[in-house]
Amino acid sequence: MNLKKSTNEDSLAQAEAIIASELQSLYRYACYRLGEREAAQDVIQELYLKLHSQKLGEVKDMRCYLYRALSNSCTQLLRDRRRIEYVDVTSLRDLQAEDIAPTNYEQEQALIARLLAAIPDEQSEVIRLHLHGECTFTEIAEILDIPLATAKSRYRYGIEHLRQELQKQNLF
Repeated sequence: MNLKKSTNEDSLAQAEAIIASELQSLYRYACYRLGEREAAQDVIQELYLKLHSQKLGEVKDMRCYLYRALSNSCTQLLRDRRRIEYVDVTSLRDLQAEDIAPTNYEQEQALIARLLAAIPDEQSEVIRLHLHGECTFTEIAEILDIPLATAKSRYRYGIEHLRQELQKQNLF
């Protein structure tokens, strides 16, 4: 048996095992990122299929690799659909107190999407990866190819922006 083929098969098996164990987190991350369950399922399935055509033998951290690939796929899908909307923080002025306590998954998803759309994309991406992807800041730094300190500061600034705006509107 060829050593390279064996290494790639081992890496593929590792990736499949991680997908199986992380499926809920990957799905939740994709749902919050894309705003649609069906699109999230499609992106994860495409990710799984892409793994079979990739050479994974050189991947050091398979979990980070999967989240980075998923993040890239989500970004590409949003670009293709031209659904990236830049929302000014003033859009939160329409937010009502009852919106803060959603009663179902779709309401929660819509609320979070509105809140995250009000901050810069770099900050919202770090928040999504940390909260919905359950990634550590070290993993986020690797996924986004940024320094660890930058990942931490983007998270902190993003949360602070959200907190300030919610306080301005007397919703927090």
